[in-house]
Amino acid sequence: MKIIEFVLLLYIGNGELIEYTVRDGLTDCLKTKRTIERNMQIDPDEKYKGGARWSCQKLHVEIDEGGNILGFIDGVPAVGGK
Repeated sequence: MKIIEFVLLLYIGNGELIEYTVRDGLTDCLKTKRTIERNMQIDPDEKYKGGARWSCQKLHVEIDEGGNILGFIDGVPAVGGK
């Protein structure tokens, strides 16, 4: 097993980490995040106020020989909202 650093797009719902995807870099992650946030707005005149949140973070993760993420080295990523 190896420890490696990845940029991950985190999907956080109601304060819990729901899902994450590996991105090519911070620029790619932020571009994807903006696209998702724009498409979440059902009524263009009203700001989305749901419990879902996306975050781009550079994290150290433990991976197996196949490249699968086994766990986060510093624990579960920060999910507190601002």
